[in-house]
Amino acid sequence: MPDTTTPAVAGIGTVPNGTHSVPERDLALRVVRDALEDASLELSTVDGLYMPAPRPWTPQGFFSTYLLHVLGLEVDRSLEVSTGGTSGGNAFHSAVSDIRDGTVETALVLAVERNSIVETTGPYFDYILKSFDAEFESPIGMTVPAAYAQSMQRYAYEYGIDRGDLADIVVKNRENGAANPNGLFDESPSRDDVLDARLIADPIRLFDCPAPCDGAAAILLTADDVDESSSPQIAVDGTGYHHTASHFLMSRETSITELPAVRRAANTATDRAGVSIADIDVFEPYAPFPHIEAIVTEELGLAERGRGVDACLEDHTAPDGPFPISPSGGCLGRGHPPMVTPLLNYVEAVKQLRGTASTQVPDAGRVLTTAEHGHVNGVTATVFATEV
Repeated sequence: MPDTTTPAVAGIGTVPNGTHSVPERDLALRVVRDALEDASLELSTVDGLYMPAPRPWTPQGFFSTYLLHVLGLEVDRSLEVSTGGTSGGNAFHSAVSDIRDGTVETALVLAVERNSIVETTGPYFDYILKSFDAEFESPIGMTVPAAYAQSMQRYAYEYGIDRGDLADIVVKNRENGAANPNGLFDESPSRDDVLDARLIADPIRLFDCPAPCDGAAAILLTADDVDESSSPQIAVDGTGYHHTASHFLMSRETSITELPAVRRAANTATDRAGVSIADIDVFEPYAPFPHIEAIVTEELGLAERGRGVDACLEDHTAPDGPFPISPSGGCLGRGHPPMVTPLLNYVEAVKQLRGTASTQVPDAGRVLTTAEHGHVNGVTATVFATEV
């Protein structure tokens, strides 16, 4: 069935990444209010609610139906998605699909997360262990940094990459994030700071890891043209998804230094948007560790295999470079509430296209975002574009 409607972004709302003492409900209500105000829409116009399922330690279960009650909102479609880091991306794509086929006219996509209320050595660690192979990996106490440490080791070995050069990717993102008023950090570490930081899982050190935090974001999508007096209009031009036959580091046919789901999802999204990667002005990927950003750069065809780190060293990924990556700071520089991060990438895409980003790329007309889960086993990709 051909697409009949191109969804438009009508409004956005966020809270600063950090620690929030109020319940998830209050954070949700705040970003919903801000998105409605940004869109100049009434709550009654919303007929679809989409969100990632909150983490297991969230006090309020069945959050979407609870939120509908609190808002006094009746909808034709509501959805809670649980697919790890792609949860927000899949929720957003479901909203886009429902607007395209006419199921809803105004979709509210929402994410909220409070990591400050969980002990990392207790319920959080139990939750993470269940995401690995329960028979072979969980019993040895596998962690997410430990999984990524293995791919970082292999990537550096296969391509002769100096460990210190990977630190420059962290520094670049932290510098971008320090300029972001909604980011977690006010300053950037130096290359030496990154290399001298506490070891987490060799060779990954503290600043190589995304900092978990609290956060919330909301995006309003509409089938109707938003107020024509507010220019430019932001359209969701293309979406893509791919999942390889893999689970964390367990892969059937590809090296752990390759992330084919990124390439396939991005190609689908750009094909549907009628553009190529070369037409994209800004990239906001979900890249939780520095070598993952380098590999994503390679999978997108922006750098040759093994040269993704060089792209950063040569300032190609800087905000004023030929293909800016994470001018918002991304996972490493902005802080990382995983369920919210995909929506934060969307918000940053909208800001770039509106010309209001904290680190603005001049004349940005198209932005590509990604979300991922596992060891980038599954990926969503989304192309946003201006319609002047």
